Amino acid sequence: MASGGYGAVSSPVMAGCVYLVGAGPGSVDLLTLRALEVLRSCDVVLHDRLVPPEVVRLAKPTATVTYVGKGTDVSTAKMKVQQDDISSQLVALAKEGKSVCRLKGGDPSIFGRVGEEMEELCAGEVPFEVVPAVTACLAASADARVPLTFRNCATAVRVQTMNPSTIKDERFDWSQFAAPGTTFALYMGLNVVEGVTQKMLCAGVAPGTPMALVDRASLPEMQVVAGTVETLPELVKERSDLPGPALILMGEVVGLRERIAGLRAPVPTLGQPAIASVLAQLPSLSDDELRQLQQEVEETRQQRKRKREELEAS
Repeated sequence: MASGGYGAVSSPVMAGCVYLVGAGPGSVDLLTLRALEVLRSCDVVLHDRLVPPEVVRLAKPTATVTYVGKGTDVSTAKMKVQQDDISSQLVALAKEGKSVCRLKGGDPSIFGRVGEEMEELCAGEVPFEVVPAVTACLAASADARVPLTFRNCATAVRVQTMNPSTIKDERFDWSQFAAPGTTFALYMGLNVVEGVTQKMLCAGVAPGTPMALVDRASLPEMQVVAGTVETLPELVKERSDLPGPALILMGEVVGLRERIAGLRAPVPTLGQPAIASVLAQLPSLSDDELRQLQQEVEETRQQRKRKREELEAS
C-alpha cells in the first residue's frame, strides 16, 4: 500500500518515534486521516484537556492512554513545570522503544506548546513527526459564517491568545487591533472579554468594530454571540450556557455575517465519523489491500477480546 492513506501500511508509525498530533477543534469529523492513522497505531497516547473523549477512544485497544492536561487557572511557573514533565515523558517513552502519540487539541503549532516539546525531542535525539490539524479559528469561522478573508474587506488574518497575562503585559500593543482590512482571531478570550475590549477602546479601536464570540466551535452545541467591541462584553456577561472553549472573531468582515450566513445544510444522520472515513477509502483499495485490512480488523478484535479477558480476570 502507498504510504500516507488510511490503510497505508500495517504499521504506519515507527517504534521509538514521537508523533505530535493535532486532534482538531473538537468534532471527530474534523480529525485528519493521518491523525486517525497515528492514533490507532501508537503504543502510548498522552492527551490534553481539550481533546474530546470520542477522539481519545480511537486509540488502539492495547495502547497506554494517559491524561496530561493542564488546568486553566494555574500559574505560568507551574504550567512550565507541567510542560517540562510532559516533554521529558515523551523522550523517556521513545527511548524505551515505544511509539508515542502526543495528542493536542486544535493544531499543535497554534498555542499548543509544540515548540517546547520539539526542543526536548531534538535535545534527546528522538525522531518525531508533527501532524497538523484544523485549528479553532477555522472551525469558528465556518460555524459563525464569517470568512476570515473577504475581497476589499479583509485581506489579512492575525491570531492572538487572550488571557489575564496578556491584559497585564504593559508591552502588549493594543493599537494593533485598529489595523484596517484585518480579521483577528482571539483564542482563550471568554473569561477576559471585558478587560480585553476596554484595552482596545483605550488604544483607539472603534467601538462599533464588529466582534463575535463562538462557543464550542465544530460541536453540535456551538453558539455564536455577535456584537461589537463596545457591546459584546455585556452580551456574554454571566451567560452560564457558554462554558467554552470559546474564540472571538473581530473585524469588519464579522459585520457581514447576517448578509452572507444563508441556510445551513441538513446534518446527515451517518454513523460514527471514523467508520465513515474508512468506508470512503474502500473503493480505492486493491484486493491485496482489502485482504490486509480484513486481517488487521480481525487482529484488532482479538486484541480487544484478550484485553477484556485480562480485565475480568484481574
